[in-house]
Amino acid sequence: MRRYLIFASCLLTFASSPLLAQGENTTSLSSTVPDSARFEVVQSPLLAKLTFRLDRFTGDTWQFVSTKDNSYAWERIKRIHVQNDAKVPGKVNYQIFLSGVRAQITVLMNTTTGASWYIAEDPKEGAFWSPMD
Repeated sequence: MRRYLIFASCLLTFASSPLLAQGENTTSLSSTVPDSARFEVVQSPLLAKLTFRLDRFTGDTWQFVSTKDNSYAWERIKRIHVQNDAKVPGKVNYQIFLSGVRAQITVLMNTTTGASWYIAEDPKEGAFWSPMD
């Protein structure tokens, strides 16, 4: 009987472990696309306004927005140029990371060079990608 209680106790402890929790710590959502796909839609689980369409070849991005006529559109986001933003033509060069913890941690990265930008917002101009040091 004692062995049974020890076994049951260990099983219960292991079964309730965070290691077995599935889907509880999702940090960002993305459409499923082939590795070579040019475009991808990426969404933060925190804010619907952090939904982006990314051209993975050029790094061009658009934000999902509501329009005045109650429909939806993609609005282009400007990116401040940096020196080490080299692109390999016809190849995936960019990815977006969206934190599931803080909306401010939204990063566009050139996967070829490591050049990175964070999303910022100007009250007059709107969202833009600002270079990271």
